[in-house]
Amino acid sequence: MDREYMTKINRYSQIHKYKVVYDTIDKTGPDHDPEYTVVVKINGEEYGRGTGKTKKDANAVAAKETWEMIEKQHKSPSNMAATDLTTAQTTSTTSSPALDKDYVSLLNIYSQRTGHIVDYPNRKCTGHPHVPMYSISCTISGHLCGKGTGPSLGAAKQAAAKEAYEKVNKESSVTVYSFYNRNKGEYFKVFPLFFSKNTICFADSSAMLVEKMKDMAICEKPSPFQVQKLAANFAIVRNKEEEKNTSDVDTNTGRENGSPHTVNKTFLELFEKIKPIGAGGFGNVFKATSKCDKTIYAIKRVEFTEKVEREAQGLARLSHENIVRYHCSWKGNDHIKYSGSSQNSDREILCLFIQMEFCEQGTLEDWIIKTTKDRKYHELAQNKFIQIVKGVECIHSEELIHRDLKPQNIFISQDKIKIGDFGLVTSVAFETLTENRGTRSYMAPEQTGAKYGKEVDIYALGLIWFEILSAITGHEKSKIWSSARKGELPKDFNKKFPTEASIIKKMLSTDPSGRITISYLLDLLKSVDKEKALGNYSY
Repeated sequence: MDREYMTKINRYSQIHKYKVVYDTIDKTGPDHDPEYTVVVKINGEEYGRGTGKTKKDANAVAAKETWEMIEKQHKSPSNMAATDLTTAQTTSTTSSPALDKDYVSLLNIYSQRTGHIVDYPNRKCTGHPHVPMYSISCTISGHLCGKGTGPSLGAAKQAAAKEAYEKVNKESSVTVYSFYNRNKGEYFKVFPLFFSKNTICFADSSAMLVEKMKDMAICEKPSPFQVQKLAANFAIVRNKEEEKNTSDVDTNTGRENGSPHTVNKTFLELFEKIKPIGAGGFGNVFKATSKCDKTIYAIKRVEFTEKVEREAQGLARLSHENIVRYHCSWKGNDHIKYSGSSQNSDREILCLFIQMEFCEQGTLEDWIIKTTKDRKYHELAQNKFIQIVKGVECIHSEELIHRDLKPQNIFISQDKIKIGDFGLVTSVAFETLTENRGTRSYMAPEQTGAKYGKEVDIYALGLIWFEILSAITGHEKSKIWSSARKGELPKDFNKKFPTEASIIKKMLSTDPSGRITISYLLDLLKSVDKEKALGNYSY
C-alpha cells in the first residue's frame, strides 16, 4: 500500500520532536493467512488504527487514519501539510503570508554592522500538543522590535525577525554618525537603534557615550538632527564614508595596512590580532579579536561561490548550543592562500568572510587523543556524543542535511560540543543532490548517487559513535574501518558495548530506510544513559 502518509507522519514527528510508534496490537487468522491490527502512538497517545494482511499494509492504513486525525485537529486542514512539513520556508504570522526572505540572517548582518545585540526572548508554545502554535519576541539591544507566531519555533522566529527588520529599516534608514578622536586621530562611529521625531536613541547609555567622547572634536559638517541625551558640546554628522560605500562588496585597502594575512578593508576595520589557525583546499580560517567587543572570533575566508554562500545561509538559520554560532558574513576582495598549493598568487578574488564563534578547545579528534586515558573517558565520550546528536537534531528540524559530519568538523568550546563546517549543508527539499559530496571515509553508500536524505547524517553519526567509544588510533582505524563501514564491528567492541553496538549497526545499515531517525536515536541514547547510571562502565 501507499507509504505517503507514513512519510508525512515521520517528517511531522521530526519537526516537532515527537516519538512515533507503530504498535501491533492484534494478530488473527492462521499463520499462512494472518491479519494484523496496528495502532499509531504519538508520544504514547493512541491515534489511528489499521488492519492488513501484512504489518506493512496495516501500518499504512493506520498512518492514513492518523494523518486525517491530525489534520482535523488543525484549524486550517488544507494548510496543515505545508505549514508543518516545511518550517523555514513557510513561516507566517497570524495574519501574514509566507515570508520570502531569511530575516533572521538579515538581522544578524545588521547586528554585526551596527553593534546592536539581537535576541529572541519570551518563547511560548500553546495549542494542542500535536498541533502547537509557537510565539516569540525579537529585541534589538533590549528594545522590543517584533513579535511573531508560527507552527514551529523556526517559523515564529522568522516572523518576529521580519517585523523587527522592517521596523529598523523604516525608522533608522542607514544613517551612521561619527565623532573624531583628537588623541587617536580616528573616527568613532555610532549607529542609532531607532528614530522618533525629536530623539535619536542609541544602544549605549548617554553616560557611556559621553565617556567615550571625552576626546572627541567637532567634525566638519554639523548634524541636521538634535541629540537630546548627549552632551551639547559634541556635534554629530553623517558619516560620508558610509554613504559612499553602500555596495555589498567592499574593496581592499592595499598592503599599506601592514597586515601579512589580509588586505580586506572590512576585516581590518573590525578586527585586530589576526592570526591564521587553519588552511586547506577550502581557504583559510583566522583567529581574530573584535575591536568593538574585544571578543575572539573565528573568521573563515573562502573564495565566493554558491556553495559557500549556502554555508552562511545554513548557519544563519541555526541557533543551538551544540552548533557553532554564526554571527555574520560579508563579501570582499582578498588574497587566498591554499595550503600546499601552487594556486597562491597576488591576484585578488571575491571572497566570502564568515564570522563564527571561536572554539578554543579544538576539534573532537583532538579531544579523543587527549582524553582517551582518562579514567572516566567512556562516560565523557557518551556525553559528548549525546551533544552531537542534539546538534544534528536541530539541523534536521530545519529540514537541512549536514553531509560532512566527522570528528574534524566537530569542535569543543568550554567543554561543549559545537558542530561546524557547514560547507556542504543542503536542504532536503532538493530533489536531486550533488554526488560524492562529503568526506569519503564517513560518507554513506548512497551519497555517491544523486538522491539521498537525512539518513546520510545518521550513517556518519554511527561511525563517529563507534570511533569515540573505541578510541581507536590512526593505525588501528585503518585496519578495521572498511569493516566498520559495513556494520561489522570488532568482537571486543560488541562485548564491551553490547547495547551501543546494536544501535550503531542499525545506524550503519546499507539500506537508508533501515536507519533510525535522529529523534529516535536521541531517545535511545537517553535510555542507554539510564542503564549506565545503574552501574559503571567497564574499562
